[in-house]
Amino acid sequence: MRRHALIGRFLATFSIAVVLASGAVAQTRGRNFLWKVQSGTNVMYLAGSVHALTADVYPLNPAYQRAFDASGALVEEINLAEADPLSGGLGLLAKGMYQDGRTFNSAVSGETLAMVEQKLKDTPLAIDLIQPMKPWMVMLMIEALGAQTAGLDPQLGLDKHFYDLANDKGKQVIGLETAESQIDRFDKMPERMQEQMLRSELAEMETEQSSLRGILTAWQNGDAAAIEKMLLGSFRDNPAAYDSLINERNRNWMPQLEACLKRSSPCFVVVGAAHVVGPQGLLAMLQQRGYRIEQQ
Repeated sequence: MRRHALIGRFLATFSIAVVLASGAVAQTRGRNFLWKVQSGTNVMYLAGSVHALTADVYPLNPAYQRAFDASGALVEEINLAEADPLSGGLGLLAKGMYQDGRTFNSAVSGETLAMVEQKLKDTPLAIDLIQPMKPWMVMLMIEALGAQTAGLDPQLGLDKHFYDLANDKGKQVIGLETAESQIDRFDKMPERMQEQMLRSELAEMETEQSSLRGILTAWQNGDAAAIEKMLLGSFRDNPAAYDSLINERNRNWMPQLEACLKRSSPCFVVVGAAHVVGPQGLLAMLQQRGYRIEQQ
């Protein structure tokens, strides 16, 4: 449940949580997963999001609202308007289905199939229902089931929360990429990599629910060191997926973030927390470019 954030409001039902990986940037306990980035007198606020949360996380620390109120635009991974099924969300999900007569059974090993069957036996999702799905889509469906069982709700995610506030207040909403490009990150992966990610998710689900409260507490405290200890291993066995889902996208976003730092009115940026930290995370990249950074 930590590798990705697809298209929020609608598609988050199927892609529940890029949460967190961490690294070299020093953090301070007792703060928020929120940073103030400065270039001269220009300011940008950068918040690491958990894309599905529980109701007891709200109300947020007032630092988030202050940063949002001070900003003229909300910048997120995508403009969540794209997640509306009337504007194409359902069509994007169709990419997760085989169109050539192939099936999930034929795409994965017998061992993986047995693991999936075992995981689905006590859920409403029968093995026959997933036969048209590609391995990455099955992974997202299983994540969604696990998150639902744990009480996590994408409608309560940080990005959705501020997207709704931006709409209410008439703030500009800017997407760093498109919903289709996010889907394509999975759909263009080799099937072997898709299956590897699925198996990793199945293995992690055996222990992850017991640690979810600790993960959320660490996020609320801005404690990236604890988050690193709990979650950095999510990509350890699949560095190619980490590069595709995190590092490449960070590099793609950097010009837009630097453009934010040239605006007279701050941007309030909300992206999955895995993108914020780590040796190739957005904070490290911004520091390398000479911007001043202060955790809030």
